[in-house]
Amino acid sequence: MAGAPGGRRFAAMTRAAVRGVCLLLICVAGAPGIAEEPAPVPQSALKLARQQLHAALETPADRERGAQLFTICAACHGAGGGGDVSGWPPEIAGQHRRVLAKELVDFRTGVRWYDPMERIAGRHVLHTTQEIADVAAYVSSLTPSAATTPGNGRWLAQGASLYGRLCASCHGAQGEGSDAGLVPRVAGQQFEYLQRQLYDAIEERRPNMQGQHQRLLKGLGREDLAGIADYMARLPRPENPGQ
Repeated sequence: MAGAPGGRRFAAMTRAAVRGVCLLLICVAGAPGIAEEPAPVPQSALKLARQQLHAALETPADRERGAQLFTICAACHGAGGGGDVSGWPPEIAGQHRRVLAKELVDFRTGVRWYDPMERIAGRHVLHTTQEIADVAAYVSSLTPSAATTPGNGRWLAQGASLYGRLCASCHGAQGEGSDAGLVPRVAGQQFEYLQRQLYDAIEERRPNMQGQHQRLLKGLGREDLAGIADYMARLPRPENPGQ
């Protein structure tokens, strides 16, 4: 027990360091809209992502170990996984387990791009697919925050209409997503994060998003995208998150 305080200090210093690195990388990367023309993802990376996802999903998860590993993630995502209103760290609490595992594997293998997460998932913190399975199981068990951060409501009506026509068939009428289908829950997610992902899909900065996202969203205007993101952010979270 004598070494416990030092261990806590070390963990706190590690979380602070991770937070600092993430903020620095965000500043260096700048806004998504100024990114250079993306290069295609090699087929070898896609194959590796499929292999590692299969391994992570087939591995019995240790939720308690996941809770320990999550202390590093909490430096950005918050102790409860609620993220930040800026949407740079999104809410991840209660997201589907298989979806969380897929996103971590995609960051790990270069199929999804965001430097801070690529570093965290790319064996710097999560060293094995077992650890990815553990963290995904723990985060999916967290209860999402009751608070929500929607947009200004100006284009909400058209966003609701567009969501029903373009998005509901996959993400669900209530934005509940699907664990089995690897479709993320979007209900109650941070508005800024949702809006940024829509732009990233259109501008091919989310190669792990299926091409249909780009086809569906390509012709939409700024108000349309803001409306869709606002509508999704206002959808009520499910009673049994992560299921």
